[in-house]
Amino acid sequence: MAALSGADAIRARVEQTLVAERVDLTSERGRLRAAGLIEETLRGVKAEELAGEQGLPAGERLESVARELRDELIGLGAIAEQMLSDAGAQEWMINGPRRIFRDSGKRIERITSIGFADDRQLRAFLERLLEQVEGKRLDRITPRVEARLPDGSRLTAAIPPVSSNGHPICSIRRFSLGASSLAELEQLGFLSTEATAFLAACVRAGRNIVVAGRVSSGKTTLLNALGREIPAQERVVVCESSAELQLPRVLANCIGYEARLGGLEGLPPISLEDLVSDALRMNPDRILVGECRGPETMALLWSLATGHSGMTSIHGQSAEHALKNLVRFALTSGARIEAEQALDWIREVEVVVHCDRPRQLEGGEHSFRPRQVDEIVELTGSEGNRPTLNPLFEGEGASLRWLGVRPRFAAELAQAGFEPLA
Repeated sequence: MAALSGADAIRARVEQTLVAERVDLTSERGRLRAAGLIEETLRGVKAEELAGEQGLPAGERLESVARELRDELIGLGAIAEQMLSDAGAQEWMINGPRRIFRDSGKRIERITSIGFADDRQLRAFLERLLEQVEGKRLDRITPRVEARLPDGSRLTAAIPPVSSNGHPICSIRRFSLGASSLAELEQLGFLSTEATAFLAACVRAGRNIVVAGRVSSGKTTLLNALGREIPAQERVVVCESSAELQLPRVLANCIGYEARLGGLEGLPPISLEDLVSDALRMNPDRILVGECRGPETMALLWSLATGHSGMTSIHGQSAEHALKNLVRFALTSGARIEAEQALDWIREVEVVVHCDRPRQLEGGEHSFRPRQVDEIVELTGSEGNRPTLNPLFEGEGASLRWLGVRPRFAAELAQAGFEPLA
């Protein structure tokens, strides 16, 4: 019995039985069998402890061993469970088995307490995560993947040769602003009460809105919150490269489309541009594109020009920079248009909301301040090769203040419950 004592012995008992029974842990039936086997083994160990066997873990340690086994065999694995249960982590960056970084929201720091034995264990970690996502895999045929995990986290991963540092790599971005509505964002200081009322009225009034910002500035969270303000009777179609918005599960008459890369089991690719075009045939009142960064931009602008309300997000260091990017992306489509024509097309956009994640230097290290909205502007036209903007708010975050400038759609805002000249 001495050879079977201790935490390692308990683990060995469970694993040996799983191997003997050829239990498939990738199936629901296999995971249920593993859960039952863990409980059976624990009962046996407790009985042996009562009989006076020596070297067996007891009490709290025994429960800890059981928890670790459940994480490894039934859940996502001990490391994944630790990462995804860390409420303070906004993003995990894995650059190799022992090069792991954590974005806490305030700073990015290297974590040495978590690591993988080698590339093989790291690959197994990624495969376990992808078991939860239908139609996603990571192998020689598809050496890169982007997927949304069941908890809403965004997984981006690659293996050699796409990963040129010689190791599997990945990032797990967690949408941890802790808010799903404009009211909750307001409570976090992301925007002011007045800005919340204005943006909610813009959505109800069917204005075309672009949410702009840098990487990890809260664009997706804000776009999701804006979508929740869409009137219940509207037909909504959401198009995304990787499904992240919660609206198809929240809005009764809302459907979601997700693009597909080519090469997966020989299936042809389905682009975001294709999906936006298809969305027009689904009788939508409103079309949302998760993020514009290519040819889908022109398809969205076309839908806005034909009378559909719409919203999207786009990268940009300011509201003006985001609109310039919108012009650049429109030019990547198959439509034969010049820059001046693209600039004219983007006049379909009416409101630009810019999010920021301010960075500062503290003690020789970069750190981040809380995310916030720092610009809300109206697009009024263009002058030369630049869009002309009408600033509507000044300040940032909770201090955003209405400037009292009347936008072109002030009457629609009043009907939607916001009186800008009050």
